[in-house]
Amino acid sequence: MSDLTALQLIQRVIAKSGAPGRPQTVDFVSAGDPTRTVNGIAVMGQATLEGLRQAANAKANLVFTYDPAFWASGDDLTRLETDALFLEKRDFIRAHDLVVFNLHDHLRDSMPDRIAAGMIQALGWQSDAANINLSRPTTLLTLAQELSAKLDDKTLRVVGDPKLAVTTVATSFGNTQQMPGIALLNGPADVLVCGYAREWEVVEYAQDMISVGLKKGLVLLGENASVQAGMKSVADWIKTVVSEVPVTFISLPEPYWSL
Repeated sequence: MSDLTALQLIQRVIAKSGAPGRPQTVDFVSAGDPTRTVNGIAVMGQATLEGLRQAANAKANLVFTYDPAFWASGDDLTRLETDALFLEKRDFIRAHDLVVFNLHDHLRDSMPDRIAAGMIQALGWQSDAANINLSRPTTLLTLAQELSAKLDDKTLRVVGDPKLAVTTVATSFGNTQQMPGIALLNGPADVLVCGYAREWEVVEYAQDMISVGLKKGLVLLGENASVQAGMKSVADWIKTVVSEVPVTFISLPEPYWSL
C-alpha cells in the first residue's frame, strides 16, 4: 500500500499518456472520492458490477474504465438518481472505497491510439495505418472466424457476402458514428471492422452499398470485444507508469449469447 491518492495517480497517468487535452472530455471521476489512498489499480473495458466486484476482491480500489460506470455518455444520471440498480451499484462502490475514473479520450488521442494499437497487436496485424493490408488474402467468412477466435467473440455480426475477397481492412474500434463510418466504407478497404454502429446508419449504408453491387463487408464486434484487448495493453502500459501499487487487468465476459 502506498500513500498516493487516486487523484495523484490519475494525474500521473494522464500526464504520461502524451495526449493533448481536449476543451471538453469524458475522462473524469465518475464515482468515489479521489482523495482516497490507493491500494491497487484495476483496468477494465466497462465498469460492470461484476468487474467492480473483481476489483474489490483484488484489493484494487482505483478503477480505470474505458466506458462509463452508470450506462450513459458522461454518466448523465438524469432520471436515474432513484433507480434501484443505480443505488445498488453506487452503494457497492462506496462500501468498498472504490474510485472509478473514465479513461477514454486520453487513450484515443495518444499517438498511437492506445486502444487501436492494443487491438491490432492482439489480432496479429502489423500496421498503424488507417487501412490494414493483410499478410495474405482471405474471405469475409474466414476473417470473421479469425476475429471471433482471437478476440473470444462468439456473437459478432457480419454484413456482406461470406465469399467476399478481402485484402484490406479498415478499423474503428468502439463506437462508429455515421459520417466517419461512411467515409471508411467508401475508402479502399474491402471490410470495415468496428465495435458497434446504429443499424439505420452505418449498417444500412453498408447494406445499400452491397445492393448496388459494391464489394464491401462490415463486421460488428460489439463494444466490449472491440476494446478489451486494447485495455489489456493499457494495463500493461500503466504498470510502467505506476510502480507503487499492483495493476490488474480484469477481463469481462461477453454479454451476449445467440441461438
